[in-house]
Amino acid sequence: MIMNGREGMTVTISFHGKKRKLMFLAATVLAAVVVFFVCTAHASGGIPGAENEDRIRFLHQCGWQVEEEPLSVREVTIPKTFSKVYQQYNALNQQAGFDLTKSAGKVCQQYVYHVTNYAGNPDVRATLLVCQKRIIGGTCLPPHWMVL
Repeated sequence: MIMNGREGMTVTISFHGKKRKLMFLAATVLAAVVVFFVCTAHASGGIPGAENEDRIRFLHQCGWQVEEEPLSVREVTIPKTFSKVYQQYNALNQQAGFDLTKSAGKVCQQYVYHVTNYAGNPDVRATLLVCQKRIIGGTCLPPHWMVL
């Protein structure tokens, strides 16, 4: 690369150990804030999530187009006591009107959908948590940023 008649320089920054984990966490949190939950949860009664159509409708309301069938479905347990990472994850969900503390200790379903309309990254995944037939939270991230 040539800049102003001179050869350009490439700078590579490398993080190790704690710094790497902190940078990874910061990038994940930032991406989650920027990318997902433009819409907020209904104050009373929550958002229906028992049926696939309910979940897809919710994602469409948030502006996301997804493939009709989830990539994966699995049971997850919301921890009774939140780690620091889970506290940050819950803080993001709270900004969107969700609160995972209400489901602490409960077994929920995690649905992962492939987002088809995220410009610049064809691998983005929308993850929804459903507990007692209601959407209780989620994220929208590239798969390599998923930490929970």
